[in-house]
Amino acid sequence: MAKKHNLLFIFTDEQRFDTMACYGNSFIHTPNLNALSKESFIFENAYVSQPVCTPSRSTILTGLYPHTNGCISNNVPLLPEIKTIAEMVSEEYLCAYYGKWHLGDEIIPQHGFEKWVSIEDVYRPYYSREEYLAYFSSHHHFLIENGFTPDIESKGAKIFSRWMAANLPERFTKASFLGEEAARFIKENCNRPFILYVNFLEPHMPFTGPFNKMYPPEKLPTNPHFLQRPPKNASLVNRIISDFYNSKYSGYNLKNEKDWRKIRAQYLGLVTLVDKAVGVILRALYECGIADNTIVV
Repeated sequence: MAKKHNLLFIFTDEQRFDTMACYGNSFIHTPNLNALSKESFIFENAYVSQPVCTPSRSTILTGLYPHTNGCISNNVPLLPEIKTIAEMVSEEYLCAYYGKWHLGDEIIPQHGFEKWVSIEDVYRPYYSREEYLAYFSSHHHFLIENGFTPDIESKGAKIFSRWMAANLPERFTKASFLGEEAARFIKENCNRPFILYVNFLEPHMPFTGPFNKMYPPEKLPTNPHFLQRPPKNASLVNRIISDFYNSKYSGYNLKNEKDWRKIRAQYLGLVTLVDKAVGVILRALYECGIADNTIVV
């Protein structure tokens, strides 16, 4: 009998579709995503149930619309009675969830996922139980073990801000940490069927990282919409994001074309950072000889 297929599902967060060669971008360096795309089905018209983190994630994991599963806005927990894919497959599968969850109690294994590696502590205000505040993410412990000191306070404890974590050397970033941890999982569990969800934060804001200077801002390709405000008939999320980044509250000093080019270049650096981590994960599949038996999404 043929061995059951594994499922490797890779999320990136706030990544534009046009940041890979398969969608026409020859400027950015994403060799691992490019190689994956050459072996894959490429969707030219893909839609999400809702373009907001929690609702969109809830649909992908459950197959239900947000208004059905209850996660209609950010930081709404996925109810225990709503099943994820990990609760629908046979017990033969080892199910693991690595990275950003954003569906309640960020650092607590749940919904059928036995293995759990977390990277976020900023959702502490939304934990369902006070005792969970005594726990910290896997990435937090990783940074502490490597001599780093938390820089902000949240719900009575010091944690690492997204800004600080993003600006660390490459090997300490959330993306690189997840890549290595996911590769370790694959190597340790390659002899049994598994479902592994890897959820990168990058290239989500803050748009800064170890590859900030990889792409010269002045050489950055732009389209006719560059520096243009979205029209009134644009989607609500586009208009909200535009207003945010053009306001003093965003934390970004974006006054002119030079500023916008710089932040766009830094964003591309984060996409390349993710690509390198994806490469680490995909190489683990080949090294274990299970690439042909693994569905990668």
